[in-house]
Parts: sequence; C-alpha cells; structure tokens
Amino acid sequence: MLTRSEARKAMLSIKDTREGAHFGKPSVFYGEDFLGRVHDKEEAVALRVGSIEMRDVMLEAEPKLFYITDHYKSWPMLLARLKALNAETLRELVAARIREIDAQPKKKSRKPAQKSAAKKTVKKKAGKKRA
Repeated sequence: MLTRSEARKAMLSIKDTREGAHFGKPSVFYGEDFLGRVHDKEEAVALRVGSIEMRDVMLEAEPKLFYITDHYKSWPMLLARLKALNAETLRELVAARIREIDAQPKKKSRKPAQKSAAKKTVKKKAGKKRA
C-alpha cells in the first residue's frame, strides 16, 4: 500500500524523470514524454502504457491492481490502485515505460530554425542600402 506522496516520490526516484504539468495537473515525465501522475480523484496512480492492447492485457492479468474508468477507455492509460501497489512495483512499471520510450525511433525535432540566426540574416539585409 502506498500513500499519494510515496507514489509520487517512487516515480520521481527513477533516473531522468522530472515533475511537470499535464493538463494542469502535477505529473511525472521522462524527457517530454508523460509517464503518469497520482490521480487527484481516484485512490490510484494513472500510468501511460505502450498501447491499448498492452493496457487490456495488464487489466486482465492483474484486476486487483489495475482498472480504468470511462475517461481512459480511448487512451493507452490505466489506473493502479494505491492500496494494492508498492513502491518497487510502481518503479518497475515506470522503468518499463521508459524502456519502451527509449526503444522507439527518435522523433524529428519540430523546433523552428534557431531564431538568433534568422534575426541576424534579417538585420544584415535591412542594413544593406541600394544605390
């Protein structure tokens, strides 16, 4: 059994995780990827898993630990009951998701070209006068 505070600390104890906001709620991330959060209404931790199929297998295999609400049916998410969860299991679940993320092909950067370089080009063009 975990308290909300213990669950949060367990997730953040994994190397390279950080806390941030996801839909305005305190959540745990690995890089830019959402891992999960201590649920504010349910006595549970909401966890992102690799796919809906994986979620369904986990729900069937461990119904005393995992469940979902209607809100999560369309998403690869599940809820882990705090009363049935221990810190080691939670860390293993988070670490497994991180391994899935690391195994995915790297996404192309969506960042625009560096702004400072673009500004310099504009300034150079503006500074040239035509004769």
